[in-house]
Amino acid sequence: MNLIFQHQRPAPDWTNDELYLGTDRWYRSLKSISVLYRWALIHSNDDLIRLLRMRQSWLAQQQYRADDNLLDQLISSWPLLDRQPRIWACMHIGPYAMIARALMILGRKLAILLREDVFEEQGQFYRQQYKLSFGREAVEAELMFIKADRGNPLLKLREALFKGYDVIIFIDGQLHFGEPGRGWARIKLHTIDLLLREGAAALANWTGTAIRPLIVTTIAGQIKLRITEDFCVKSKADYSVVMQSIVELLRDLDAEELLQWECLPTIFEGQADPADKKLGEAVWLPFLVGGTGMLFDIATGDSVGIGAKQFEIAFRKFKKIGVIP
Repeated sequence: MNLIFQHQRPAPDWTNDELYLGTDRWYRSLKSISVLYRWALIHSNDDLIRLLRMRQSWLAQQQYRADDNLLDQLISSWPLLDRQPRIWACMHIGPYAMIARALMILGRKLAILLREDVFEEQGQFYRQQYKLSFGREAVEAELMFIKADRGNPLLKLREALFKGYDVIIFIDGQLHFGEPGRGWARIKLHTIDLLLREGAAALANWTGTAIRPLIVTTIAGQIKLRITEDFCVKSKADYSVVMQSIVELLRDLDAEELLQWECLPTIFEGQADPADKKLGEAVWLPFLVGGTGMLFDIATGDSVGIGAKQFEIAFRKFKKIGVIP
């Protein structure tokens, strides 16, 4: 598979519209649409163009930092809870940052697992969300952060659960491909195999705490909450079954909702070259790598370079469709 390069050197003679085809947002959109195409969730060229517009619009928007309407919808959709702490298995899809704020308002004290490289930004964000809701700073007895790549995070999460914290884990934060090693579960999603850390399942087993998976998306400005019953993990034999059950929530999503998943470009990169090229008619879309015009085939993920004149012709035809903002 020809991959799309991430670091570009813009040529000075391209127009602004043409330069848009060299942006990271455009590359991520192409990759995302290619994944959905291979999963047979795109049924026509018109459907493809519509979803491509939607993906770009989603990538350009704010992350719902102060949308009280959506927050109220999410809280009103939440099922009744007892006071037992839970492990909330979440994914980076839709307005996922609202999950923590909703749980805060519902009276839960939270321990959030974050990678160290995102802690500074995300930790501050969650603190701001707490202050928005309660008018004051959170103390550690209400909101704490555990770094996923420092020390033994599972031990710290176990201690948090024993102290009555609910735990939020974004299980797709460590999504990989290849052969599973110790601590990894092989999961099937549509046509691909992927690997997910078994940490959430192990934590549930060690502590006797239930896992509750959930996904939040938006459809036409309305919150859609998908949430399961509790999963109980009784032995290591349950780990892969539980992880697969969590991922099954993704199968229920429409293409419009899957476009809100941050991991689609990662899945594109992790897919092997299709052995069978009969994946449908080729759909070539233009993009730029530095000063070179390229075409990307949505059906196979292949990309080829073309001459400047050919690229200009392709660009003009493509612009008529109205995808470029």
